[in-house]
Amino acid sequence: MSVAEPSAIGPGSRLKRQLPYFIAIGLMGTAVDASITYALARAFGFPAALARPPAFIVATIINFALNRSLTFRGTQAPLVRAFLRYLLVSVVGLSVNYAVYLACIAASPLAGITVTPGLLPLYVAIGSGAAMSLTYLGFRFFAFRA
Repeated sequence: MSVAEPSAIGPGSRLKRQLPYFIAIGLMGTAVDASITYALARAFGFPAALARPPAFIVATIINFALNRSLTFRGTQAPLVRAFLRYLLVSVVGLSVNYAVYLACIAASPLAGITVTPGLLPLYVAIGSGAAMSLTYLGFRFFAFRA
């Protein structure tokens, strides 16, 4: 008796296989994003709002490669089309992510907290967490769909 492929077992089993990869890759991408954001703010003096976009671009490219090869392996979607769709979903996710990040920056002084480069990785993580479900659904049902 042969073992069925995860996609043949059913959507629940596919989710059980995909979700740990997606979370691990997302955490790694958040670490890349937060590290670059921190470095740009701390070492190069970028303002907090401007340190984030270059970091997000690098993290998005790395995450695409890892998600395609691990989370959504076996996808029949052509590489370029999948990447363009991935970027589209990522931009929507970034809109949520970045809005939450900027809200954290704006709310900090109201709470008596000084925004420092050391706080930015926390704000990156909060924004990433807010966008996670949205991006997973977009990647699964749109970006990597054949």
